[in-house]
Amino acid sequence: MTALSKKEMTHQRILQTAAKIIRRDGFDSLAVADVMKQAGLTHGGFYAHFANRDALLAEALAYAGNESAEVLRQSLAQAISEGSEPLTAFIETYLSEQHLNNCTEGAGCPVAALGSDFFRLDATTKAVAGKLIEAYVEKVQQLSNQKLNRESAFLLTSTLIGSLQLARGLKGTDQASFYLTASREDLVRRYAESQQHQ
Repeated sequence: MTALSKKEMTHQRILQTAAKIIRRDGFDSLAVADVMKQAGLTHGGFYAHFANRDALLAEALAYAGNESAEVLRQSLAQAISEGSEPLTAFIETYLSEQHLNNCTEGAGCPVAALGSDFFRLDATTKAVAGKLIEAYVEKVQQLSNQKLNRESAFLLTSTLIGSLQLARGLKGTDQASFYLTASREDLVRRYAESQQHQ
């Protein structure tokens, strides 16, 4: 693997910082000066990497999606290696307390953190958001060994994302844990276990 150049490392640091900010605080809270300051860089250096704030938003959202997918992939691989069925492992990983905490701290699924604002984005960033959603639907369908059709995979994906979003709004209360646990158990029963018997 080729080592990153200094410019590439700086670019990645900006993206990492911006991805954390948007997942924690939303798209509107992203200010170029704040991103650069939190990344330990000068404001003037921003334009050596991005044409404007919208370009940063699009790349930061893609970065957040890739980062989240990698964390979920590692957690999923661990669960499967311990004997979990793939779709069950995905549901349990996605609706875990750890993932809920990650979302609140500026990590985790960017779709759950930002999905309600996707329609407000510029066309380029909206296209990135669409790819993230489609990637989740495809992942769910793949983990079901294609037993779920596209529509059912979309419904399960929507339920996972919505459950995490609502639990995030209740974080710090007993209800968040209660609803996450109830949702995990119900979705495993409805989707994962039922698919095993088909």
